[in-house]
Amino acid sequence: MAASILSHVVSDLCIGKPAVRVLPPSTPIAAALATLRAGADPFVFVDAAPPDAKKAAALSVVKVSVAEILCYVCGDGGNLGDPAAALRRPVSVLTAVVGDHGVTRRVDPQTSLLDAIDALLANNSHSLLVPLHARARKKHHHASAGYCVLTQQDIVRHLFGSISLFAPVAALSVASLGLVRRDDAHAVHVDDDALDAIPLLQRSIGHGTAVAVVADDDALVGEICPGVLGSCDDVESVSAAFAALSAGDAMTYIDCYFSPPEFLLRSIRAELTDKGLHAMCDLMDAAYTTDVAALSSSSTSSDEECLPLAPARRARKMSSGSFRWRSTEDVAACHAGSSLVAVMAQALAHRVGHVWVIDELTGALVGVVSCADVLAVLRDHLRPECYADDL
Repeated sequence: MAASILSHVVSDLCIGKPAVRVLPPSTPIAAALATLRAGADPFVFVDAAPPDAKKAAALSVVKVSVAEILCYVCGDGGNLGDPAAALRRPVSVLTAVVGDHGVTRRVDPQTSLLDAIDALLANNSHSLLVPLHARARKKHHHASAGYCVLTQQDIVRHLFGSISLFAPVAALSVASLGLVRRDDAHAVHVDDDALDAIPLLQRSIGHGTAVAVVADDDALVGEICPGVLGSCDDVESVSAAFAALSAGDAMTYIDCYFSPPEFLLRSIRAELTDKGLHAMCDLMDAAYTTDVAALSSSSTSSDEECLPLAPARRARKMSSGSFRWRSTEDVAACHAGSSLVAVMAQALAHRVGHVWVIDELTGALVGVVSCADVLAVLRDHLRPECYADDL
């Protein structure tokens, strides 16, 4: 069994994975958003290879989701003042938001599992680009159909299936393994401006975590998670909510994104007007006007009063299984004494790359365990010399 897992290659983990969509760097951000809305995954990729690079040897892409676009729009005062202009800019400007951690590099399909883990950890990357089998490529027609993406979580899920191989390490507490990181536990208070969470959100994307939202005494009440933001593909209204609301109210908006109450929309409009962000307010209203028109045209009722002021959006189905809708209060959390296997189970169940660590008595935020750190521990246990007798 040990010899078997050491012989695995990345293509073994890519069976059934869909092809990624790679956009040219000149694609407008608004067009990238349209691709997100039309697609089945909460992310797209931007070609980041140098212009003179040979695609087959040097292909690298940058993953872009709603979270990165939100950070770009809300992280600059000028963008908030004219969000439409910001969305007309090429998607390549988002590479500054994403940073090196967002670069997904190509690996050979026959790359060993151990080498793939080393590549992820050495480059502080969250994913790898793997060429699809020739038979799979025939099913797709766009130019980027030759690749799929393998993430840290994919590898952790794969190793979790052979968790017995990691005894006794898997039974040790995350605290004893040194996996509880306090400095990487980015948090805002529920009453802080939601905009205060934006630089923390950008940092958390780099660490593969999220932004914790805490109440008094640092009690964890929820999170602003890049994965959950992935379903809120109307960046215009989400950006407006972050520009106008507190962190706690922004959580409420995200939770009711598919059918926001009118009182919350009125509050956002009023706050945007007070701040002089009229263009942002107009853009949000335009988005909801479009939704109302679409809902009205598809309605079979003759009673116009039945139409809601804040129309319900339809949740998208994710083909890759990389995302599921959940509340901002539905967080993955553990205690310092929780075992490594329990923490892995939490992360996999919530489909996230992090688990918050809270005090067992007070519920106060203590730190965070990241998927990268878990992977590093598992990788160390998978050294070939550990199974020399089996090999």
